[in-house]
Amino acid sequence: MALLAAGFASITEAAVVDTRNVDGDPAALLRDFIRLRTAPGGEPVMWRYAGILVGKPEGEMARPLTRIEGVSYTQATPRTDGSIDWQLEEVGYYCGLDDGLPLATLNNPFTGVEVKVAHYRSPQKLRFVGNRIEPGQPLPPGIEFRGEIRRLATVAGRVALTEDLYVRMPATPASETRPARPVRFANSMATFHAAQSDLAPQNSSKWTACEFSYTTLNSFAPWLGMEATPGVQDMRITGAKCRIDDRSALDGWLRARIAQDHPNFLR
Repeated sequence: MALLAAGFASITEAAVVDTRNVDGDPAALLRDFIRLRTAPGGEPVMWRYAGILVGKPEGEMARPLTRIEGVSYTQATPRTDGSIDWQLEEVGYYCGLDDGLPLATLNNPFTGVEVKVAHYRSPQKLRFVGNRIEPGQPLPPGIEFRGEIRRLATVAGRVALTEDLYVRMPATPASETRPARPVRFANSMATFHAAQSDLAPQNSSKWTACEFSYTTLNSFAPWLGMEATPGVQDMRITGAKCRIDDRSALDGWLRARIAQDHPNFLR
């Protein structure tokens, strides 16, 4: 862990980039980004989030479908070449719009069909190289991927940096166990907010409070029963970075449900 902390010390010592240069130097942008996304010394952190799933079929008005409640753990590991290996694991639940509790089924208002809700546990591995984001492991053939980090804005003493991932998945023919799938898209756009003063060099060894907002422009999830329907779904989420041992960040029902469904997930 001492080597990991030393690696992060070199990452977090840069001064804040002159905001007149928008994105600024890619290496400095990455240093600021990692400050927002991690704990001092590279310790893992927890992210607690909540939001709404919205559906928008082509030619129809958008409608909220479910609430979303989730938690993720992330950790960054610096490489000797200045890039960062990034690992995330998360658990999330689609919940009722009124009671906010996990759904077993949903009456899809666009189709009138009651569908079984598929909650999620998702791993992710990425590599940050300057302002570029690369897959952390080989992708299946035919998948197109583009990722980037940007300095979105500095407004009223607040800094906003973005992590955007754009993915295109090719159509797949039917098999004995799965119907044919059309071309699908997964576009996630996360914005991380912090006080500009927290990114000053003299604060590099201190915890940087960070909130985030997240939105998607994705093809419909298979469980909605709308894979052949043109349109998009949007996960509209807000959340915050928490210390790894912050038990108060999780509501009691969420902690109990995760412990039941994923016994080895919570730390």
